[in-house]
Amino acid sequence: MKRRDFCKALACSAALAPGLTLPRAEAAAKNQTVGRAVPSGKYSLSFRSELSQMDIEHEYYYSDSFFAHSSLQYDHQLALATLGMVGAAFNTWASEAKYWANGDVGRENSLDAAYTKLGYGDAKYRYYDIDVGKAGDFVGWSTARKTITLNGRRTTIVALILRGGGYGGEWVSNLHTGAGHAHSGFIIPVNEVFTDLKNYLAAAQKAGELGLVKLWMGGYSRGAAVANLLAARLNKELSGLAREDVFVYTFATPVALGPQDYPNLQQDYDNNHNADGTLKESWGESNIFNIVSSGDIVPCLMPEEWGYHRNGNDRFLPSTRNEEELNDLNEMGRNDFGPVPLDFSWLATNEETHELMLKMEEYFISRENYHENYEAALMDMVQCTFIRSEEEVTENKILDDGEVIQRLRTLTHLKNMDYWKISHAVWAASTMSRAVLKRVDTGSIPIRAQQIVVPVLAVGLCYGLESEAVSLIAKYILMFVSMRSAPDNAIRAAFCHHFENYTALMEYYAPSEHCMEATTRT
Repeated sequence: MKRRDFCKALACSAALAPGLTLPRAEAAAKNQTVGRAVPSGKYSLSFRSELSQMDIEHEYYYSDSFFAHSSLQYDHQLALATLGMVGAAFNTWASEAKYWANGDVGRENSLDAAYTKLGYGDAKYRYYDIDVGKAGDFVGWSTARKTITLNGRRTTIVALILRGGGYGGEWVSNLHTGAGHAHSGFIIPVNEVFTDLKNYLAAAQKAGELGLVKLWMGGYSRGAAVANLLAARLNKELSGLAREDVFVYTFATPVALGPQDYPNLQQDYDNNHNADGTLKESWGESNIFNIVSSGDIVPCLMPEEWGYHRNGNDRFLPSTRNEEELNDLNEMGRNDFGPVPLDFSWLATNEETHELMLKMEEYFISRENYHENYEAALMDMVQCTFIRSEEEVTENKILDDGEVIQRLRTLTHLKNMDYWKISHAVWAASTMSRAVLKRVDTGSIPIRAQQIVVPVLAVGLCYGLESEAVSLIAKYILMFVSMRSAPDNAIRAAFCHHFENYTALMEYYAPSEHCMEATTRT
């Protein structure tokens, strides 16, 4: 038989009797792997710096052996590697050039590069392809995996990294507490991420044998809050995934739950405290580790005094007034990151942030009063902060009053408000805007502040908030957006939320110097 005829006959036999060949093909597929093992060592990962307004490279140590032990042991090197990944998960600064655009504009490029360097494949991205100004109760996240031999066993490490920076309009959801007690803006996204992870694992298992599955999960800020809740649900509801194989590290983690809320989203709840509310002497067992800078105001925005806590072990990085430590940290701030240094001696201490939170609690009175009288106004003020058209991005266009009116009528809670009420608020805001801008900067006024000052003021006035309160809220929004420092405790506390602060403190302080509660060193 000629070779050509033999090949034809072989093809025919395969078509007529697929059972003879499919088992072998299936066996081959089962042995296929995604991703690769990588050498232990330092890897340069990129993060979006709001301080320097650019994408910055920083080195983190990574080893596949991080996942060879139980997740119930705190691993500082794994925590640092997770910090590198959640920083890479921020929308890239380079993608700001296409801020308004839907589609692939490179928002996930830093994370995609990180996955490649660390040997992870089959990366999927969610909500990285939408206009940054879009608001809603969702969160950006990604999944990726690698199958390697670990402890002599076929093992698949699945990375689930939630976005916590550069996400724009999602900030509206951070203020959405909802009518119930739990924080709606953090609770709602959990189900979507949980369902997607189940589908991802099912598809991966169908494509090839996974062996033992280990999950590596991390988040920063908003992403951290969702990750913290998701971790509890995964440990309770995802069969085949042992608790000791779920590695969860979150950073700058807001609180979201009261003790009576969502039992399926609670695990190791308020693990730093005893049942009577007193502080434990040391951390209990958990696979969820929340790392919080003591001066950072963002994790405190839903106060513990209102009954909110986190799942897992809270590890507080100290603020400091120790001169030697400040000198060391300031040197890191000057040399280890971007061109704009972070001055650690200027950042808020735990005591200053706590005092600020007490004033906020006094102003809002209660969670219920905040929801009923302030929530919608603040959500819309923040939403119009992040809406930007192509002309505003590329040509620095400043909207006229008529255009501001039209924009406000698209906001979540204002769309049904009377046209003339909105119009009068916009006209009044135009008059107020010059004085507010001077409070932000008496010299050059950042273009972003000029673009949003009238819309932000007008929203507050539409809701009938006191003009002084509206001006103050607008001032802080403008300063946060334009990254202007000022001798103000609120700004100093907000600057503690910078990624550079967390990275420096994590690298400087040993795990033994982490604290059970927010602390200032002297």
